[in-house]
Amino acid sequence: MDDQPIVVIFEAPLGSDLYRQALRLREGILRAPLGLTVSDDELYDDGMRQHFCAVTCGAVVGTVSLRPLDEATLHLKQMAVDEAKRHMRIGAHLLAHAEAWAAQAGFRLMIAHARVGAEGFYLKLGYAQEGGASRRTPSPMCG
Repeated sequence: MDDQPIVVIFEAPLGSDLYRQALRLREGILRAPLGLTVSDDELYDDGMRQHFCAVTCGAVVGTVSLRPLDEATLHLKQMAVDEAKRHMRIGAHLLAHAEAWAAQAGFRLMIAHARVGAEGFYLKLGYAQEGGASRRTPSPMCG
């Protein structure tokens, strides 16, 4: 029997409770270790992104957002997963959901600027490293 809790991916509309929980998670994982907080510019940029979060047992445990760069390309931003939950493949599930959403919306390329140490995660999932960015044209987006 599998004792892993169920993880569900939801859209997190700007200003919603899910968005606020995702924002706290992002700040704790991506900003606080660097001595930073989420800036006003980042909050403004959030308004131009599609936000998704992974929820288990009523708590947001992962988040990712997508920002269109043009009619075919998305910038994957702010991928964060609760460190205690990383063994559950939440990042991979979030990325698969984001890619499916992108394909359905007509996008064909996704770009991610991965932090040092996170490149392997993206490479393992089929992204190619080009300069400072990881790029992927996932098979569902080739159509």
